[in-house]
Amino acid sequence: MKKTWLIHALVAIVVSFFIVVVVFFVLRHYGRVGQEYPTPYVVGSYVDDLESTKDGFTVHYVIIDSIYQSGKRGGYILRQDPDSGSLIKDGRKIYLTVTSHVPDNAIVPDLRSLSVRHAVSQLQNVGLRGGRITFVNDPHHVVLEQKYRGRSVAPGRRLEKGAMIDLVVGTGTGSGQTIVPYLVGMSPQKARTSILSASLNMGVEHYDGITDMSRAIVYKQLPEYSGRPTSQYGNHVELWYCDKSVVAMEELERMKQRQIEDSIRSLYEQPDEPSGSDPYRMTGLDEF
Repeated sequence: MKKTWLIHALVAIVVSFFIVVVVFFVLRHYGRVGQEYPTPYVVGSYVDDLESTKDGFTVHYVIIDSIYQSGKRGGYILRQDPDSGSLIKDGRKIYLTVTSHVPDNAIVPDLRSLSVRHAVSQLQNVGLRGGRITFVNDPHHVVLEQKYRGRSVAPGRRLEKGAMIDLVVGTGTGSGQTIVPYLVGMSPQKARTSILSASLNMGVEHYDGITDMSRAIVYKQLPEYSGRPTSQYGNHVELWYCDKSVVAMEELERMKQRQIEDSIRSLYEQPDEPSGSDPYRMTGLDEF
């Protein structure tokens, strides 16, 4: 009886071991364990030039979005997911955002009587861009006129997506000064939006040899952020970009925190404020 139990136990152990070995080999075969390859970098290429088989493995390219860009023919690759450098298996799909062949249309919204921040947001929502802001003497600090290529553009008109709408804005009755937002670490699109929303204009942009704008971030701005309304409406903000892989994001966060602390400290060190102003008004910090 004891010997029979021992035989059954040994048989169970052998069978279990055999099952584990079979499962391991099946998973290794179908999961292609150890067969991983670096993701090819295709941003800046054209879809027509892509090869599905490269360096001994196959990838499938799937277009998930297209954006019209003036001056670039259709099929130019703007972004990819996963990014280059990550490891993928044979047969993996790489998702692409490319330029479209035909521009999409957007309907121009009515921006009149809106604040600058609200107007810029409305333009973004419909696929248009805020352009140059011109200020005129008016007691209301709101949009008075919207223009396209130097001429007034009526709400409801269809334009190509990405078209730039210029704004004519009243100076209001205040000091006419605004806070330059903190832009270091932002993408170009977010930085431009923040500048326009602060009633300022885009200045010169320096790209420092960047070829893939999807990886660009601001590492320097002029004027710098001070936390105080010291810049006149309509002033220009100059930006310098670098590839985000060059700068550690942790260092950017430390730089931002130090600059915020310095700005708050400077507020306490400026006791003589003009009457009617609030030295502790930090309206630029909601952009972070």
